[in-house]
Amino acid sequence: MTSDHDRRQFLKAAGATSLGVLGSLAGCTRGGAGGDGGSSNSSGGGSSGDLAIPLSKYQDANIDWKQFEGDKINIGAVQHPWVSAIKPAIPVFEELTGIDVVWNILPEQQFRTKRQTDVSTGAGQFDVFFMDQVVNQFRHEGWLQPLDKYFNDSSLYDEGWYKPDDLFEASKWQCHGGGYSDKWTGMPITIEVQTQFYLQDLYDKHGLEVAETWKQFRENAKTIHENESDIVGTAGRGQKGYGMNIYILNTLLRQKGTKLWTDFPNDSGLDSQGVIEAAEWYTSLLQDYGPEGASTQTWSDVQATMQEGRTGHIVADANMFWGGLTNDESSVADTVQIAKVPKPEGGELNPNAFTWQISTSKNAKNSEQAFLFMMWATSQPTDTWMHLESSGVFSVRQSVWENDEYRSKVGEDYAQVSLESLKEAAPDPFDRKYPEWGQRYSEELQRAIAGQKPAEAAMKQAAKVAEDIYSG
Repeated sequence: MTSDHDRRQFLKAAGATSLGVLGSLAGCTRGGAGGDGGSSNSSGGGSSGDLAIPLSKYQDANIDWKQFEGDKINIGAVQHPWVSAIKPAIPVFEELTGIDVVWNILPEQQFRTKRQTDVSTGAGQFDVFFMDQVVNQFRHEGWLQPLDKYFNDSSLYDEGWYKPDDLFEASKWQCHGGGYSDKWTGMPITIEVQTQFYLQDLYDKHGLEVAETWKQFRENAKTIHENESDIVGTAGRGQKGYGMNIYILNTLLRQKGTKLWTDFPNDSGLDSQGVIEAAEWYTSLLQDYGPEGASTQTWSDVQATMQEGRTGHIVADANMFWGGLTNDESSVADTVQIAKVPKPEGGELNPNAFTWQISTSKNAKNSEQAFLFMMWATSQPTDTWMHLESSGVFSVRQSVWENDEYRSKVGEDYAQVSLESLKEAAPDPFDRKYPEWGQRYSEELQRAIAGQKPAEAAMKQAAKVAEDIYSG
């Protein structure tokens, strides 16, 4: 078992990239080179003996790896830790297949604009691209190409070697449009799951137990808030955005026994009693025990609040936060602990989770080559290497979280809590207009957190907006 210091040293790089500090990757780069636009010749500038992963890890697969030798694929990606983690292994793919890899890496919002332009105009510049909450919008518009025919091609796919059952169900579900499609819309590359973080020294000082229920979580927040002069009870995402405040609220409403779209697309469910109670609970939690300006806090603000020791505990994404909370820049590295997200009284563990996937479009010029890359990139050998030898902390494969070497590297608590949470994760279903009505829903929740209107009125307005978007 590694020491806490070793664990923090390993996670230091992961914590930095979790904040999106990947500016050096921006632009068009080739192969496994860094952001300098270096050569992407098949071996990445070295012999096969210099490769990060031995080719023998892939040669047992019943796949014709060389069938597209001499071709090239363009990958459209956001500045993301996954890119940083996999890039050193790209020469392995190029040597194995003879396919040249060209990266197009952009800041997230800039990438989303370029991606939509690419698919909506039929340009087909990207053979592979990052896909997120707009998956069903793209699928509905006919911009995405389902992958099923490639899974059924024996020259491209070997099920026994790839081991799809090792992928978490939450990730596979989201790669099937979150229940809106019976076809593969892409392949999962990362997963982020909600967990709970708390400061052990504060808990010891006030005799607190780790909250197993949301009621206990609020009670712990109250104790800390009322007995510490410069530390708030909790912090949470209050800022509008479909990846911000409602990402947390959607877990709470499901735990109140309801869900988004009780009758799609006629009844959003947002004005149901369960959703209103969840919104009232989250709103009052942040108003009573959160920091000033809670309604404008983003996920990075929440992380900074915890990292600086200005809050007692939070609920957030393990795979985004753990590195930043335990690295050498964190003032709470020696006391922060991780636990499963609270559950309702008498209820079940039900954390939210988000999966990034990679997809190909209807007009991509090299979709077969793209599929070969997707399969290689998400295979057991590549994913395991990314997490044992590179900076990955977000594996979509259960075997990685069970790997003794990985668990020693990141810490048993982090690995076990993440594994158990990932097995029980219940991700948001992103319908085709989710980015549109989800944004408006989040704006209403932000108004409630800011005290501009009651949570009940906010959710009733959110329901009206969502249903009007579909009926219009």
